[in-house]
Parts: sequence; C-alpha cells; structure tokens
Amino acid sequence: MPLADSAQKVVHVTLSGKMLGGAEEWQTGFYMGSATADAGTPSQAFVDGVRDAWITFFTAAEPAISRYYSFDQVKAVQLEKNGQYGANEPVVSFPATQILGARVGNPNPPQLALVATLIGGSGKGLAGKGRMYLPGVSEVVDTTGHLGTTFCAALATKLAAFFNTVDAIPGAPGHAINVSRGHKLTGDFAGQHVGARNVKINGVRIGNVYDTQRRRRNALAETYSAAVVND
Repeated sequence: MPLADSAQKVVHVTLSGKMLGGAEEWQTGFYMGSATADAGTPSQAFVDGVRDAWITFFTAAEPAISRYYSFDQVKAVQLEKNGQYGANEPVVSFPATQILGARVGNPNPPQLALVATLIGGSGKGLAGKGRMYLPGVSEVVDTTGHLGTTFCAALATKLAAFFNTVDAIPGAPGHAINVSRGHKLTGDFAGQHVGARNVKINGVRIGNVYDTQRRRRNALAETYSAAVVND
C-alpha cells in the first residue's frame, strides 16, 4: 500500500471575522476536492460565491449568530498532498459592506462554540466525520443545559443548504469533502501516513450541547475586582 500525506490535492477554504468589538477573532473552514482526482485551483468567482453563500447563512435567524460577530473574509488555497501551499497564491474575497450576525442581546462567552459534524459517505471510518466550529451561536440553553431540538434541526438545514450552494458554484474546485491523512506509521516510517482518504460530505449534524474552543478567547483583556476579608 503506498505511503501518502493526503489522497489528492485539496482546497482549504477559511472563513474568518471578528467578535466583541474586535477584541477577539474567529475562524472556521472546510475542504473542497475529490476522492479520485486533485482539486482544481480556486477561482475568484468561486471564492466570491462562497462569500455570498456564507453571508446568507451567517445572517439567517438560525444559526442565531450574535450581532457582536462580524464576517470579514473568505480565503481559499490549493494544498499539496503534504498539506503545504503549492505554486498557487490564496484567493481572497471580502464582503462589500459590514456583515453582522442577526441575534440581538448579549453574546455567549467567546470560547463557547457549537460544533457541526460533517458526515462523509456512511459516516464511518477514515474521513467519515469532520468538525466545523460555528462562530457566535447565541441561542440560549434550557434548564438542562441543552439547546432546543427545533433550533438544532433548523440550523442543520441552513448549514446543509450552504454546502449545497457551495458545491453548485460554477467552476468549484470539487465538492465539499472530509479529509483524512490516514494512519500514522511508526518505526522506520515514523511521520508518514498510509491509507489517506477524501470523502464527499453528504450530511451535517448539530448536537444540542455547546462545546469550547479555547483559542477563541486568547486576547480578551481581563480586569479584577477585589474585596477585603477582615483580619
């Protein structure tokens, strides 16, 4: 079985923006490509299409993204099989106007994140599942600490529609995929991988419990309040 870093060349799409008045930044993304062929080079038209599709998702009632979160740019770049940049430069697109989330009220702490599970194929084995940390979801939980089933179902539908739109963009460099580098080897082949696999995303799942992503709270300035305890 041949050694490989990834099954094919892929395109990494990164979505990013700011939150809480610019005190922190958020970033999420996904891959484009194919199970059997190298991903094409991303075009400006494709990246602009991803931008517009994400604006539709970002500003919808679900996923309830806080108005204190902004979407600033989308970047796409073709990666070589070893995960490094190739000869092609990243392609970037920016919204024409400021794009804010639709949910009013106070946001959740920035390190709280709702995770979308991206299902590839049967959802089993290598590249069967991927993860996408959605930014700024501010839906309140119930008294058991869970999000409502109706909200989660609506959010999953909106995210699936986003991926359907992205896959249908003319000139897209493949389909939205999950990527696995395969099994990491040891011994004489330490650091290399075998059995790399790309699988087309055919579904999304949204759980009803918030997760955490610590790196989204690494610049927020903290101040302290003090009180004296009697001797």
